[in-house]
Amino acid sequence: MRLVSAVLGFVLRKTGTLLAVVLSLFLGFLLVQAAVPAVKEAVTDRERLQQVAAEREALEGDLERLTDELAEAQREEVASLEGTVAAQIDELGDQVSGQRSEVEASLEERDECSRLRELVEDLPLVPNTCDLKERAAETAQEALDTLESSLARAESRAALLRDPSLTPQEKLDRLGEGGGQSVTEREIAITESQVDQKQAEERSLEQAQGSGVGWVVDQWARSWRWLAALALLVLVMPPTIKTLGYFLLMPVVHRAHRPIHLASGSDTPAGGLRTSRAERTLTVDLGPGEVLSARSEHVRPVQGRIRSHLLYDWSSPFISYAAGLFGLSRVTGDERVTAATLSTPDDPDSYLMRIDFSDHPGLVMRPRHVVGVIGTPELETRWRWGIQSFATWQVRYILFSGTGSLIVQGSGDVVATSPQGGTTRMEQHLVMGFDSRLVVGVNRTEVFWPYLWGRTPLVDDEFTGSHPLFWQKASAGGPSNPVARVFDAFFSAFGKVLGF
Repeated sequence: MRLVSAVLGFVLRKTGTLLAVVLSLFLGFLLVQAAVPAVKEAVTDRERLQQVAAEREALEGDLERLTDELAEAQREEVASLEGTVAAQIDELGDQVSGQRSEVEASLEERDECSRLRELVEDLPLVPNTCDLKERAAETAQEALDTLESSLARAESRAALLRDPSLTPQEKLDRLGEGGGQSVTEREIAITESQVDQKQAEERSLEQAQGSGVGWVVDQWARSWRWLAALALLVLVMPPTIKTLGYFLLMPVVHRAHRPIHLASGSDTPAGGLRTSRAERTLTVDLGPGEVLSARSEHVRPVQGRIRSHLLYDWSSPFISYAAGLFGLSRVTGDERVTAATLSTPDDPDSYLMRIDFSDHPGLVMRPRHVVGVIGTPELETRWRWGIQSFATWQVRYILFSGTGSLIVQGSGDVVATSPQGGTTRMEQHLVMGFDSRLVVGVNRTEVFWPYLWGRTPLVDDEFTGSHPLFWQKASAGGPSNPVARVFDAFFSAFGKVLGF
């Protein structure tokens, strides 16, 4: 039941986060529109531009449809006229042929009238048939001319209608059939006028959208969908990657990696090591000839001689500088009482512990936890490569070996724990250092839900053996500034790779 509640709570939190982000963006956009009238006007112009563009496209579609209808009607009319003119040509051709026959007959009858017959017919009471025949021949000729003229016009119209270089509209205009506008043509004229009006308004709105505010609104309208998808991806990807890393990646890493044993092959495997109790303020008593090199800001009252020292180890200047062991205060013991009190100047939750070792093969300690060094233990590095380095993001280990003492600092508390021949697992960010005689590996954290919620890391260090490891109770808090946190995370990760 608790598992179901945890899963349900996780899903509800993620859903609530997504809704909160979307609602915040929406409210912010509304506030911008209310606060900046130009933005609101630009939004209105954009909406009007979209509406005008849609209206223009609809009018252009109507115009195209009307134009097609008119062209089809004109083609049908031209085809009808072609049939009519062809019928007229056939009819007129027959009429011309018949009329020519009549004209020829009339001319033959007229030619039959001689001069004598004309004289006889000029006499009174004698009908003049020759004049009648003459007029009949003239009338027949005039009718033939009229028919031939009509036939010529019909043939000319037929040739015009068959001309492929002319459009139906041009054929009708030349024939005089398109003198008056049809209903479709009037609709086309009105639609073209409306299209021109919408185009002019659209150009005006596009110019308004070209302003700075209009550009911002246009960019928002273009990008909000993929921005929302990206925000959703950002919310979903971290738990997805964490789940894959927990159930797929880390089991493979745990089976494939080879634990490291830094003290393997050492000449002094039985070195001694002793620790003190962790305290907020630590007093170090020095015998004659003993030397304490400590960070100057940690050194409080001093009994004895003290002087400055630039670097802890000149043979390892970069390690000394990166570890903060520079600008040191060096206290040297003599026959009189010599003591130095150490405390953390800027962290009231910090604890100090003294670690004494002799003939030791190497104590691995992150230099940032080292406050002071007593004696002159050797400072050396060991490099390790492999899948474990990939899992822990650490390829170099810094060791203090030989004989001497370390004053180390941790947050909340400093604890020395021994696996006592078994295995102990510890979160990486809490580990300050360990005895190099321990066998160190990696394993997956045993708690999935705290890891998914970001409370615990994925990888735990796994120590096996009978020697101590050193850990702090809590990680030191980083800077509160977001930019500073980014840089701090980057340089901390880089330092972790190099063993700092």
